[in-house]
Amino acid sequence: MDREVRRLVIVGMGLLVALFTTRTVIGAVWDDRAMIRQVEGFERKLRGTGEAATEPASSDLAASRRLRGQLQGRIELEIPEVQYRLPPEFDVGAGASPDLRYIEVLRREQEQLVREARFVGRSVPGNLGMPELNPTGLEDVLRHLRSLHVVHRVVESALAAGVDAVDEIKLPPVRRRGRTEGGFLRRHSVDFTLRGPAAAIRDALAGVVEGTPYLALDDVRIERVDEDGDRVTARFTAVGLIVDPEQDVLEEAADR
Repeated sequence: MDREVRRLVIVGMGLLVALFTTRTVIGAVWDDRAMIRQVEGFERKLRGTGEAATEPASSDLAASRRLRGQLQGRIELEIPEVQYRLPPEFDVGAGASPDLRYIEVLRREQEQLVREARFVGRSVPGNLGMPELNPTGLEDVLRHLRSLHVVHRVVESALAAGVDAVDEIKLPPVRRRGRTEGGFLRRHSVDFTLRGPAAAIRDALAGVVEGTPYLALDDVRIERVDEDGDRVTARFTAVGLIVDPEQDVLEEAADR
């Protein structure tokens, strides 16, 4: 089978998987069952025949090119809706010290969020999930500032919805040098545990995904705290999606 066709199908499947798993804001793509069936059909055909020695039919090539154009058009429309960008109030300005800026933002968020929670009788971790040792260097500081912004969004939504407590905030492990995540789609994730009335948990989760910039929810697990199910615990991951349309979709994404 022509390698260009194979690469197209792998990239197409990777785009679909990358976008579909982030959840509802990309509903327009998710609902296009005809497009999904086309891509799945190409994938089954390739996996069934392997690297065939024969050249693909011209009709298959034409269909592949049309499908590629459709996918590219849809992706260009959806990227602005899901792209995560760090707001200026959490960013490091030109000429500013990254280390001092992190301390400034962390203290501001602790004063605002922890004080706000105490004022309404709620509970939030005093360190907001941040490590005991402050990050150093621009790259490390920016990673923690992104986490702080995600924490800000989730905690604000939880307090506004009336949850009892934000029991846990857990940052993602730091990747080893030289193994940073790359490619078309990168994820910046923070894990949370919320506790409170079921309606409040529902409203808190809805508030997270409805804000700007967009945050996806992943691995949402809800457990009852009492027999009636009126109070629950929700464990989930809030994800900021960083899309680089100039990068290729990693071939491994097609098998995830």
